[in-house]
Amino acid sequence: MKTQLAIVTALAGLFAAGSANAMIIDDFEVSQSAIYLTGPAPKTSFDNMQSGAAANILGGFRKTDVDLYAGNDAADVNVRVVAGVLDINDSVSAATQVMLTWDANSFGLGNLDLYAGGATGIYLAFPTAMDHALSLAFDITDVGTSTTASSAITFPAGAQGSDFFFSFSNFTNVAALSSADSIRMTINSTTPGLDANLDLIETRDAPPNSVPEPGSISLLGLGLIGMRAMRRKIKGQ
Repeated sequence: MKTQLAIVTALAGLFAAGSANAMIIDDFEVSQSAIYLTGPAPKTSFDNMQSGAAANILGGFRKTDVDLYAGNDAADVNVRVVAGVLDINDSVSAATQVMLTWDANSFGLGNLDLYAGGATGIYLAFPTAMDHALSLAFDITDVGTSTTASSAITFPAGAQGSDFFFSFSNFTNVAALSSADSIRMTINSTTPGLDANLDLIETRDAPPNSVPEPGSISLLGLGLIGMRAMRRKIKGQ
């Protein structure tokens, strides 16, 4: 029985490790004033700074910059944090870029190790699939060495779930990931009319759904226990 329990416990541990979250960059539980820009482009908003608990915002500060870079007189964009999500709403003729920066209000993150807790990448949780193609980029800077680790991915319309995982192995200048002072994320709509809701950015050890579901683990554990019992029965005959 002890051996059987150890098998089940080990399998549960594997599942927990595969889904563990290492560090919250932003969960958007801290709201901020809305940024509303109207056309014609170009129009830019800088330095919308919001402070909050470090448990919700890495370094205690979130800076939001918005650039309406294409659109006619009727174009507009509304970027806000409300009800626990970052909401980006472009009119049909607007193309925008949104930059979020976490650097403790320019004081730096103190050579933060993004690999902490066994993390292997950064995951972004979008509650709904993308209605337009979307370009996302991370630039993570180590001020001491003037080095920036970068990664950029363009996601097609309909992307969702585990699609939004930035593996550290795909970054340039990966040394900066273990001594980060600043994290900047850039959201760029590749076509006008983007509507997106982002509710979490975190480091983690694997993208979601890359490990067996709990039910599968339970079945596997029961199967191993059954095999062990059958072997003991045959051995006793």
